[in-house]
Amino acid sequence: MNLSIRSKPVVGAAALLALGASLAMAQDTTRARSERRIPITKEAGGEVVRVDTVTVYRTDTLQLTTTTTRVDTVRTTNTVHDTVTLTPPVPPIRLPGGLYFGLGGGVSAPNGALFTPNSAGPSAQVQLGWQGVKQLLGLRADANWTRPGQDSRFANLQADPSILNFSADAKLALPFFNHLFGATHRFALYGIGGYTHTMFKNLPMRVDNPAAPSTVTFAPGTNSWTQANGWNAGGGASLGWGRTEIFLESRVLAFDPSNAPQSRQVPFVLGMNWY
Repeated sequence: MNLSIRSKPVVGAAALLALGASLAMAQDTTRARSERRIPITKEAGGEVVRVDTVTVYRTDTLQLTTTTTRVDTVRTTNTVHDTVTLTPPVPPIRLPGGLYFGLGGGVSAPNGALFTPNSAGPSAQVQLGWQGVKQLLGLRADANWTRPGQDSRFANLQADPSILNFSADAKLALPFFNHLFGATHRFALYGIGGYTHTMFKNLPMRVDNPAAPSTVTFAPGTNSWTQANGWNAGGGASLGWGRTEIFLESRVLAFDPSNAPQSRQVPFVLGMNWY
C-alpha cells in the first residue's frame, strides 16, 4: 500500500506526533528504546478524507478611457441689407365743392358822393355760395355792413351813419396758379360781380343842387332807411385746404341816390369759407 499524503493538515498532525515522541524519548533516558516499528496506515477502511478546496478568483480590470473632444468652429456671417424704400401712393385729394358758408371783416373806404363828408370805417360780411373747386363759374349771395367814419369838417352833418348792401353775384374762378402752394393746397384767383341793393340812414353825401349846378352841396342823411339799387364788381384770392378756405377780396359797391351823384364804397374783406 502506498503512503499518500494528500492533505496539509494530515502532514501537520504527523509532524506534531513525531515531535512529541522524540521529546518523550529524550527525557526518559532510562527507558529502553523499543525496536519494534508501529505501522502507520493513512488509508484505513471507513476513514473520511476531507478535501478543502480554496478557489481564489482575482480579476484585475484596468479600463482606461480617454476622451478628447475638440470642436473648432469658425463661423463667418456676412449680412447684406438691401434697403428698398416703398413710397405709398399718394391718397387722392378730396377737393371740396358745392355749398359753402363764409364770414369776413375789414374796412370800407368811401368814394364818389360819399368821399368828402365821410371817412373809412369798419365793415363786416356774411356770405352763402355754391361753386365746385374745379368749376369756373359759381354763384354767391352776401350781405355787407359798413359804418363810415366821421370827417372833422362835416361833423355837424353826421349822426352814426350805417350802410347795408345785399348782393347777388356771379363768381368766376380764374384757372391760374392753382398749385402755387403745393398739391394739398389750392390757390385760386377769382372775379365777382352782380346786382346790389343798398339801404342807408344818417349818411351825409354830396347832393345835386338844381338851382346852382356848378356848386357843391352836402346834405345830412335822414334818420329813416333809404333804399337804392346799384351794382358791385371786384375780385379776390383764396387758399383752400380740406374743407376750409381763406379769402381776401375787394370790390366796389355802388348805388345811385335820387338826388345825388353815384355813391360808392370799397370794402377790403378778409374771411373764411367752409364747405
